[in-house]
Amino acid sequence: MTRFRQVAVWPRGLRIIHWINAFSVLLLIPLGAFLFFGDRLGLSERAFGSVVSVHASVGMVLTLGVVARVVFLFAGPPAARWNDVLPHTREQFSLLSATLRYYISGFKGKAPLYLTHNPVAGALDMVLFVVFLSQATSGLSMFFFHSAEHEHSHNHNHAALEGAAAGWPPEWFEVLHVAGAVFIVVFVLAHFTALAWHDILERRGLVSSMISGRKFFSEEEIEELGTSLERKGLKAEDE
Repeated sequence: MTRFRQVAVWPRGLRIIHWINAFSVLLLIPLGAFLFFGDRLGLSERAFGSVVSVHASVGMVLTLGVVARVVFLFAGPPAARWNDVLPHTREQFSLLSATLRYYISGFKGKAPLYLTHNPVAGALDMVLFVVFLSQATSGLSMFFFHSAEHEHSHNHNHAALEGAAAGWPPEWFEVLHVAGAVFIVVFVLAHFTALAWHDILERRGLVSSMISGRKFFSEEEIEELGTSLERKGLKAEDE
């Protein structure tokens, strides 16, 4: 029987940020869908405005979470930093290539071994951060402008009038925001699918690791990861 040992790979701060961002995204997706299909759903102007306000509020929480994650990329623990997330060394690119071949083969053969970030997921995470920041910029710009515009209709707010005259926010902001939302939905579905397959086939506890902070490895894998463990200041513990 294979004996597994656990390694505390994810720091608490990283896990808190992860779950704040994850729950925010899971709330924003249905709220955004309500707004996108608002006319077909027959939402009243008041109901539409309420959904917009909630969507924007959750978006602000996500924005703060993403900013915190970006700060962690440069000032966080070793497992949270950019050089662990983004493949940039020969070893990481080799692992990236092996992981892509593993996916293309349909998860057949021996799974590539990595201690912390999956190199494919890490590279996509960096793209996701850029999309999140784009969503924050476009979404909050539209929200604050339309809020000011609504206020203008009641109180003759000149700021909104000047913004409209200047063509701000531009119409393509909405297109960009919708495109970003579609990317996030696809990313979430792919993320859940990959997590399920990895957990079932590799038994490293990927899902639970973002709660406990610990992943599981066999004795042979611990030996193979020896250098990585030492470099990151981590150690294997008995299960």
